[in-house]
Amino acid sequence: MKSEDPVEIATQLSVVLDQGLPANNLDLLSVKPEGNLNDNLPASKELAGTIVTNGGPLDVTLDHVRRGTQSVWLFSGDTLKEVPAVYQEFNSAWIPNYIPHVLLRRGWLGVPLWQWIVLAIGVALALFVAAAMRKIAVPLLRRLFRSIALDQDEWMLDRLTGPLRGLISLLVLATTISVLRLPLFAREAWYFIGGGLAIILGGWLFTRVVQVSGRLLNRSVERRGGADATAVIRLCERTVNVLTFAVVVVLLLKGVGLIKDVTTLVAGLGVGGIAIALAAQKTLENLFGGISIIFDKTIRVGDTCRIGTQSGTVEDIGLRSTSLRTDARTVLTVPNSQLSAMNIENFGMREKSYFYHVIGIRYETTAQQMRALLDALRKLLTSDAHLEPSTSRVRLIRCAPSSLDLEIVAYVLTTDGLKFLEVQEDLLLRIMDTIESNGTAPAFPSQTLYLNRDHTLPTASSPPPADA
Repeated sequence: MKSEDPVEIATQLSVVLDQGLPANNLDLLSVKPEGNLNDNLPASKELAGTIVTNGGPLDVTLDHVRRGTQSVWLFSGDTLKEVPAVYQEFNSAWIPNYIPHVLLRRGWLGVPLWQWIVLAIGVALALFVAAAMRKIAVPLLRRLFRSIALDQDEWMLDRLTGPLRGLISLLVLATTISVLRLPLFAREAWYFIGGGLAIILGGWLFTRVVQVSGRLLNRSVERRGGADATAVIRLCERTVNVLTFAVVVVLLLKGVGLIKDVTTLVAGLGVGGIAIALAAQKTLENLFGGISIIFDKTIRVGDTCRIGTQSGTVEDIGLRSTSLRTDARTVLTVPNSQLSAMNIENFGMREKSYFYHVIGIRYETTAQQMRALLDALRKLLTSDAHLEPSTSRVRLIRCAPSSLDLEIVAYVLTTDGLKFLEVQEDLLLRIMDTIESNGTAPAFPSQTLYLNRDHTLPTASSPPPADA
């Protein structure tokens, strides 16, 4: 190398490193004076990076030498020997020969002006491809999910096109930058910015895939009669989204250098988890309360139930709380920790509906009429196809102050609330007809007041009546 001009070699080396050295290699260089001793290289050698060339990869190595009383790192002779050939390869492009000299001047980040123009064209191309992907992606996704997606699910598939278009645009820009061979500083800036955007878009796409897959899986499970699993699917979906967000944040912090070792971070989280658990005690109570509700199947999404004094339909079982749509169409939100300790009456789990009424009959009803009425009502219940014959009964249960009370009990063979009301209405009307046809009537709450019209008898202490 002594026969070569050192200044020329240094200039060529600067160009080769600036255009060919990968941006992420700078993070791998050791900051220790002795270098990295665990790279399987001799202690006097250090690998600075690998440049991809047409003749094969070029390892840029450094030699640890002494200059007087100081020890320094110099580029090795093996590397300098290959620099002229690689320099000729990098500068053999014909494009600069046809570009005006003014556009060859370097601008911001050391990037020539003509490359900034090409980058602008690349951005425009990326935006065009992103717009075209909106029309191409939905048909492709529909074919991918054709077994469980319906025509009205296009809005869910459209949610996947946002992050997909972002990733495609990012890929177009990365290809443009790779072809241009931008200066090292510009490529390093793109390495951080583009890498961060790729992590965010990848996490965004993953959460959207989880969301859409959860919706479609819920529908498939409901079709097969497994409504119990829908709450578990929602819980898993939200847990995966939270974990994805945490992974994205950790990767971004690692990318900007705030986190050097993920293993150390995980160990630190294990120690700090105790403090977090104490601080978030109520949150964890709600979390485990929701898990117990889901796996115990106390209530399910879509069930009609009564919680405390409120009744309605369960709309959502979340990580923190459960939402109930009340009969007044308001939304009642109950923390899971409280809900797991409350008395819950679940109407959705009944296999039949309970018909129970006490009807008062007038006291003027004779015993013969009462026997005929009881027989007629029992025949009415046993002949109704909507009722369970074995559990239907009619009994005279008491002589109330103003009526003879009949207890009528039956189970309606339906779990549909509207169907139950329809059967109950018809049954009550036929009971009224039966009472009237047996010569009696329902009693009204009443009292009988007896007035004594007899004269009051005089007592021994009373004075005799005065003469007329």
